[in-house]
Amino acid sequence: MTARRNARPSVKAGAQVRFRGVKWQVVALSGQTIHLVGPDGGGEAVLAGYLFADPGFSVIGADVPQAAPQWGLFETAPAAAREKALAWQRHVREVECGLADGPGSAGAVREQYDPERHTLAEREQSKAKELTALGFGRVSRTTVQRMRLAYRKQGLWGLLDHRTTRTSSPTGRSDERVVAAVREALRRRRGRSKGTINGLFPLINQILQDQHGPGAVPVPSQATLYRLVTTLARPGELPAVRSARCPRVSRGGPSFPPWRCGRASRSRSTPPAWTSWPSSTTGAWPGPS
Repeated sequence: MTARRNARPSVKAGAQVRFRGVKWQVVALSGQTIHLVGPDGGGEAVLAGYLFADPGFSVIGADVPQAAPQWGLFETAPAAAREKALAWQRHVREVECGLADGPGSAGAVREQYDPERHTLAEREQSKAKELTALGFGRVSRTTVQRMRLAYRKQGLWGLLDHRTTRTSSPTGRSDERVVAAVREALRRRRGRSKGTINGLFPLINQILQDQHGPGAVPVPSQATLYRLVTTLARPGELPAVRSARCPRVSRGGPSFPPWRCGRASRSRSTPPAWTSWPSSTTGAWPGPS
């Protein structure tokens, strides 16, 4: 039971998950962002680490064999990417049923894509040669097969070039388990003495061990943890950084030469009022003449 709890969850498009006490469907994955749709049709995009860190999170469904509904996600992609995905859709349909507009549509079936004459593998090979000749780049039969399976699983969203749909994450490519541990450490420290950023590192390591087991999650370098803490902390949560300053002289005190940190230097813009030396008898400085 413990091993199952500590295992890293596997979430795919089409799965049903429970998050914040509500049942959601996973409709798309984009980098570390998971797009969810609730029972009322409302959508939400959450970071994987935030989703997995929810105490009530669980995977309660499995993959859907048909294309999962996209709920408008396809429209968020750039126009050029959408146009190319729509072109792929026609090619995929022609490979599967012989007609670019889908089963039952008007038009004649081209000989090389006739399901009654050629196997699916042969039709995929013919499509790869055609797309290469059309300028789609060097397209192999494996590429056509991959796009066909992606379309059956995710619809048009699966045909998109997802390099155009990825959004930048403030935590970069950091392990979502580490990100969740940093968030938890900041939550526990909230309301207490700020301390130092380095003081959070042992707490983050302890949280990772408690949630995933000793050594299960590689602990990143201190530089990476420092960056995550400063990125995820709320305003005012980080300890103030003290800067070294030269001692200040009160207005009523004696006048001293201008100082720089570590050494004294004479100001070029303020020449000395006099250049007399102290008396050899009394040791006192003479006044200005």
